[in-house]
Amino acid sequence: MKVTSNIAFSRAATPRRIIICVMLALTLTAGIVRADGPDDDYLAISSMVDEANSLNDSGKTAEARAKYIEAEHALVDFQKNNPLWNPATVKYRLNQLVEKVTGVSTPPPVRPEITAPTTTATADHPLAKPAPKSAVKVISNGSEPRVALKFHPTVGDKHDMAMTLKMGMSMAMAGKTMPTVNIPAMNMTIATEIKDIAANGDVTYDMVIKDVALADDPATPAVMATTMKAAIAKFNGISGTGKMTDHGIIKSIDLKLGDMADPQTAQTLSQMKDSFNSSSFALPDEAVGAGARWEFKTRIKSQGMSIDQTIDYELVSVDGDHLTLNTTLTQSAANQKITNPAMPALKVDLSKMAGSGTGKSTLDLSQMCPVSANLDEDIEIVMGMNIGQQKQSMDMKMTMNISFGTK
Repeated sequence: MKVTSNIAFSRAATPRRIIICVMLALTLTAGIVRADGPDDDYLAISSMVDEANSLNDSGKTAEARAKYIEAEHALVDFQKNNPLWNPATVKYRLNQLVEKVTGVSTPPPVRPEITAPTTTATADHPLAKPAPKSAVKVISNGSEPRVALKFHPTVGDKHDMAMTLKMGMSMAMAGKTMPTVNIPAMNMTIATEIKDIAANGDVTYDMVIKDVALADDPATPAVMATTMKAAIAKFNGISGTGKMTDHGIIKSIDLKLGDMADPQTAQTLSQMKDSFNSSSFALPDEAVGAGARWEFKTRIKSQGMSIDQTIDYELVSVDGDHLTLNTTLTQSAANQKITNPAMPALKVDLSKMAGSGTGKSTLDLSQMCPVSANLDEDIEIVMGMNIGQQKQSMDMKMTMNISFGTK
């Protein structure tokens, strides 16, 4: 991935300011390939509450109570799966729902006991969305022979996936340019184990982050290196569960964050789970051969931004379960206001977001993790924000590279 950022500061940049900018950039871009997010899920729950209010106002108290209970259960699940998303707001709404449930003046139906919520959505989950027949559009089926491509790992399979993230950024604000900053490479290993294969082909897996380290770089300011090393050291041992389709599309990822004293670090890790989706590959339903091309379009909801994204795939070669793919990524976002959960006091007006990238991957369909994958991307983000009592225009340009490989 490549990303370029320009920000002009009204005063000299300190190591602390650099770190804040880095965290902002990571937060804005880490969720780059996730189609849905907690904002959408919370809105879905709010819609349930609105429906319950309408039923109650029209005198349909029994139906209203049932809908309030449904919303309460959904919000408990939401709170479990998104512990860092506006906790005060979620707590307030939960208390409000309890009052609604007890306040509806009608003999209620038997209220099911709220049990510990599951980490993945099921078909009867109130937030579950019906899956489209195919989210992938085939442009060309390629040459003969053509085959249907599906992942088919085996329960119990274990793999260690190494991930490396490199980033450079330049910034300008208020007409002043800050020197380009090259962030030291972050390396981590993600241990995975296949736990279940559903009848429909969905793959459920466990994951554990380990061996997290920041590469030594003599060009990196010592204060920045020390702060970043202390932050990412907390990622070691974080575990989670994921689910993807047998066509490679991630359906859910739940990381167990545990007790993390630093809210900023916890927020960054929360967003990192979205970036894991970049290790997934959307395969078509139709049979394809060498030279085939298909596209996967999504509307990303990430950190308050609504981004249109298209990934174009080209099947370079196929030999049994072994595939080689070229990918091209494009992103864009219209003018919009952003409230970043990592920095709720910082109100941002996005005027431009544009990204483009290329990558190459080698896959083995008998395993979930890519044999190797690499993506370079350039991103430019132009925004305005209030710093102190002044409105500042900020231009960020970042270059990012993210690579994966199975050990």
